[in-house]
Amino acid sequence: MRIVHLVLFLGITLCVSSQKHVFLHVTPKIENQPFALNTVYSIQNGPTIRFDHFNYYFSDVRLYHDAIEQTDVLPAVHLMKPDTFSLYLGELWVNQLDSIQFMIGVPQRMNTQTGQQALDISTYPENHPLSFQSPSMYWGWLFGYMHMIMGGDVDSDNDLVPDTYFELHNLGDHNQKVITMPVIQTNTANDQIDIYMECHIDQWIRSIPLESIGISHGETAFNDVVMSNVLQYPVFVQPIDAGIGLNHQTSDFYFSNGQLHWNQLPLGKLRVFNVLGQCVREIPIESSNGELPLLLNQGTYLIKMFDSFDLPLTSKKHFYSHK
Repeated sequence: MRIVHLVLFLGITLCVSSQKHVFLHVTPKIENQPFALNTVYSIQNGPTIRFDHFNYYFSDVRLYHDAIEQTDVLPAVHLMKPDTFSLYLGELWVNQLDSIQFMIGVPQRMNTQTGQQALDISTYPENHPLSFQSPSMYWGWLFGYMHMIMGGDVDSDNDLVPDTYFELHNLGDHNQKVITMPVIQTNTANDQIDIYMECHIDQWIRSIPLESIGISHGETAFNDVVMSNVLQYPVFVQPIDAGIGLNHQTSDFYFSNGQLHWNQLPLGKLRVFNVLGQCVREIPIESSNGELPLLLNQGTYLIKMFDSFDLPLTSKKHFYSHK
């Protein structure tokens, strides 16, 4: 009897779920504005600031879905950068997402020489997130990776001009932070789900006196505080329009015969991302209709449309094949 119940349960589960291409986008923001390096921002109740680097590790993604299911996503570790923040999570048996869990930082098992899965950094392929980076994300075999790094200039004399250099380079096996939050999915297509999130950098640096910390590399003091902020403040959130879908009903962009075609698009730009979340092409959209030959390796790519203010409008998954 138990076997019959199990078979029936499995049958029901398979009926309500289907394989979907799942993408995650964690757009960096500051004061609710699109974030970019070497741009001056005036933070409310805070300093005027300009960043010259901001990277962090995003790891151990787990999706909770379809009421009772959970799926762990591979690869385990991703590196988020200001221009690389879209991840292809894979073709997964997912129908309705409930929540997402992820870690900020490199998991302990992979971080230092004591980790069960730790490897010498020189053994990773060049394009692996745990390989060498510029600026460096690695402190050494004994201390491991820096979970988050940021640096730039901040106003120290209230003249609204960033003039004092600062760095926060965080490490330590106690500073990884695990976040679990409900999510609303965007059903982009019959076989594609997108998860849109935002990373609010002004919340991440909340209560950190950047104008006086100087260069701070380590795992205690303000490096400990800044990592705790991801749990205390709304650093990682979903946008208010999550799940609505911003696709233009009559707009389109697609691959065909080795070319990218678009029609009836607003002015802005298209960015093409590979499955590692790396932007491999950026195409300015200076007319609503057009086409452009692309020289890409065969594979699955995510195309994202941005408006003239660099705000994301929509995204689509495509398999690119060109002989």
